[in-house]
Amino acid sequence: MVQQTDLFKKVISHAKEYGFVFPSSEIYDGLSAVYDYAQNGAALKNNIREYWWKSMVQLNENIVGIDAAILMHPKTWKASGHVDAFNDPLIDNKDSKKRYRADVLVEDYCAKIESKIEKEVSKAAKRFGDEFDKEEFLKTSPRVISNQKKINHILNRLGKSLEKSALV
Repeated sequence: MVQQTDLFKKVISHAKEYGFVFPSSEIYDGLSAVYDYAQNGAALKNNIREYWWKSMVQLNENIVGIDAAILMHPKTWKASGHVDAFNDPLIDNKDSKKRYRADVLVEDYCAKIESKIEKEVSKAAKRFGDEFDKEEFLKTSPRVISNQKKINHILNRLGKSLEKSALV
């Protein structure tokens, strides 16, 4: 614990020295463990925010970005589920001591199955050449159909469990 404290102090000292942060309310003796962004810190924060916005919003066709107020009418918070039952189902990995969001694990697993489907399609495309009909292959290949059923079953179970947890 002492090593972590020393390391944290070194990081904060370095960040202050190079203009990333300074103690909040410093002219009034500061506020313990609260920091404001200095010139380099503000620039770094803006760069990270811009990178995140591009990677999460602009590079995805099915995501629309909004910048909404934090202060909202209480009915808005209640209607969105943030008041009564806002939670992300989490799964703990006892071996690695890490915690994962259940929906992310499910999406990753479905993506692995989808990559198997894509491998089947690319193998068939090589095998049949110009005569290959992707739509027909997706409808008739037993492996593709089986994998697609797995994906549909998993997503259906996730949807039902989310509906149950919303009702509780």
